[in-house]
Amino acid sequence: MKALGGHSRRIRRLRPGTRVIATGPFGALTAARRTRPKVLLIAGGVGITPMRALFETLPGGPGEITLLYRAGAEEHLVLRSELEAIAAERQAGLHYLLGPSDAWGHLPAVAGGDPLAPQALLALVPDLAGHDVYLCGPPGMAEATQSALLRAGVPAARIHSECFSF
Repeated sequence: MKALGGHSRRIRRLRPGTRVIATGPFGALTAARRTRPKVLLIAGGVGITPMRALFETLPGGPGEITLLYRAGAEEHLVLRSELEAIAAERQAGLHYLLGPSDAWGHLPAVAGGDPLAPQALLALVPDLAGHDVYLCGPPGMAEATQSALLRAGVPAARIHSECFSF
């Protein structure tokens, strides 16, 4: 567990076997933030973990939920078989955006252009401005993607973002 807040720091000091009561989830990556029928989930690296839960549980019919998963290479795609099974069962969109990243988590252009540039996002999700977007990834990737989403016409109030760093 990462020590980011007062409670997180205390949890790390608990002895095994200590009983706890857990609540949540809290933050931007909850279904409670949703305002639109269509949802785009964008994950970078291990940011896929909260997105995997949303991908499976957010209400939606065929074509209403799409997941874009950015990773350095195919071997870095964690939960791949689970994601593909969820996509098939829900008739949801699933796209892998592969290419190298720099030391700060920023995911620069790959062959064929930046897969998270406004034009690339609109090519994958033509009606993007009508979606709620959930975004989780390293700080550089999350900041660049949030900027691209705004330039692609997604209102700021419909971008629900959390980033992580190690």
